[in-house]
Amino acid sequence: MKKTKMTSDLKSHKFTKGLVITPMNNIQNMEPVSWTNDRLPEYIWLGLIIMNFDRTKGIEKAGKILKEIAQINKLIIKPKLSSIFSLPETEQEKIYKIICKEIDPKCLAPLTVIYRNSSYPVFNKYFNLSDIFISTRINVLSDAIKLYYDHQSYEATDLRYVVISMMIFQEKLSFHQGSEIPEALVNYPYTDHDDEKMRLYRPCIRVTEMTDFENLSDKDFTNNFWKEIGMKTNCNIVAIELKNIGIEMNYKEYISSIQERIYYLLHEHKEQSIYDDKFSVLIGSFTYALKIFNEVITKELSDCILGRHALRTIIETYINIKYLLKIESEHPNIWEEYKLYGVGKYKLPLLKARETQINDKSHFIEPLVNVIVNEIFWEEFINIDLRYFDKKGIRERFEIVDERDLYDIFYDYDTNFVHGFWGAIRESSMLHCDNATHQYHTVPDISFEQKLADINHDIYSIIEKFSNLIDELYK
Repeated sequence: MKKTKMTSDLKSHKFTKGLVITPMNNIQNMEPVSWTNDRLPEYIWLGLIIMNFDRTKGIEKAGKILKEIAQINKLIIKPKLSSIFSLPETEQEKIYKIICKEIDPKCLAPLTVIYRNSSYPVFNKYFNLSDIFISTRINVLSDAIKLYYDHQSYEATDLRYVVISMMIFQEKLSFHQGSEIPEALVNYPYTDHDDEKMRLYRPCIRVTEMTDFENLSDKDFTNNFWKEIGMKTNCNIVAIELKNIGIEMNYKEYISSIQERIYYLLHEHKEQSIYDDKFSVLIGSFTYALKIFNEVITKELSDCILGRHALRTIIETYINIKYLLKIESEHPNIWEEYKLYGVGKYKLPLLKARETQINDKSHFIEPLVNVIVNEIFWEEFINIDLRYFDKKGIRERFEIVDERDLYDIFYDYDTNFVHGFWGAIRESSMLHCDNATHQYHTVPDISFEQKLADINHDIYSIIEKFSNLIDELYK
């Protein structure tokens, strides 16, 4: 997948003290201001005006209103609704009369479902029309929010152009000589969005609208807007339906074929299976990975959260073996050391379990763990190593065995599911609400509808790598 022109690649990020910082966040004194969260509620009144006319006429109507407002009030630099509401009632009246002179008051009537008479009496005096049903007002306002929600949409850019016009009327915009912005400001309303020139004009408009003039958001005002409209509308919950594209094959038959190969190896290498630590670790680890794959297939976990857990475990098991093979020439006893390292990991919970009372229904079976811990040596001779095996972190092992891509994409991605980090929770357990008035929030998947992308082919590819590794050693 190629990066888009709107996003930075990994090389552009700054790595410092365990953080990977985006280029934007490296800019000093940079405070993100959201179009949707912080600015759209302020300008939605202008959007309601524009959407009642064809595009050019709507922009002209809104611009004419703002020009007259600028003539009577030099303090409003950006046409924020909160700024208008904060004016004395007599000043508000003047603005509302200008608006009603140019448009039908019903254009702004939808806003009265949020800004009610008790708190905004002057606004309601002009725009609360009794013949418009509440449900109609909510529907129109919902449509407007959806129309202007995406900050890069054609409609949102039209609205942002109107916002800029207020700054022009207040003489708060100046441009460098040779700047392309003046041309965009002159021609934008009269240029069709399909025109090639708009590929230049639209970014100019969006960048200019984000300039610092009066750009601090009134959080109380905008938060109240979203709360009021959100509580008046219903969720529209959507589960993502994924079409799994991959190799069509019978994985049960594939697993059976691998089982037969393992049986053959055990028969051909019986002595090694009894006495050789290396053979034991290799075949045992491969069987562990194969059993996990078999559980994914037979339990139908390929599109489930546990499928991701499975793939991550299989990958790590494969990398551990490949790493041991890489360093065995320098460490003659590496296979026994690896066994004892793992037994030590088992010993730690055993010692802790002996100090407390374990529920007899627990999956931790103390006598069984005790047998395994004491299987190679008496436990008094077995240390517990709390560090990574061979003091090499998992990522470093991926690099040593030339499997960096496997780490960067699959292992790192599926680790999110193992640890229950938010990205994994969002993908697997939260559904999308397709309602702009709810800011397209997420809803818990309590009906268990959301399925994940099928993981079988990815597991198959790792098992194949693992199998080929074994075949090379025991031809």
